[in-house]
Amino acid sequence: MKRSDLLFWRRYLRRPLGVGAVVPSGPSLAKAMVTTLAPGPEDIVVEIGPGTGPFTRALLAAGVSPSRLILVEFDKEFVRHLRQNFPGVTVLHGDAQELPRLLKEHGHEKVPCILSGLPLRSMPEAIRTGITRAMAASLADGGKLVQFSYFREPPLAEAEVRAAGLTARRARTIMANVPPAFVWRYGRES
Repeated sequence: MKRSDLLFWRRYLRRPLGVGAVVPSGPSLAKAMVTTLAPGPEDIVVEIGPGTGPFTRALLAAGVSPSRLILVEFDKEFVRHLRQNFPGVTVLHGDAQELPRLLKEHGHEKVPCILSGLPLRSMPEAIRTGITRAMAASLADGGKLVQFSYFREPPLAEAEVRAAGLTARRARTIMANVPPAFVWRYGRES
């Protein structure tokens, strides 16, 4: 078993709802998330809730420069793991509900690409709403936000999505993931 898998299991056993999955996201889901996001070579990409880094690896493999990738992680042990394993990537320890402030502290008002691996459907409604608002407030005009869910229903609070002026569509269904996952794409027209 890989060190990242052992770390995942240790953190899951401590905070199952915080981790939100029973196994790390698989490569097919990671590839689908990155393909749906389709970041450009000059885009700043923010990944929220990277955990042990399966989506991070897929973003880097797709050509996102480490210097243009910002990871926002709440769990201190995951932060330590990410900093050790992804040199050149900016890893921020913080709460996704504080995304606008975290980005501003690092010189970014809005970003064109956000990829979220957070288990939003397993979070209390107030936190889920706060994270939805924070991601929407951080997304540039014409920007894209990709989020997955293990449920068919949209993972982001629909009223908040409408209030933020975002459009939503289910982009992909990944049956090869355990459990199967649904990839959602949100956007803001410029």
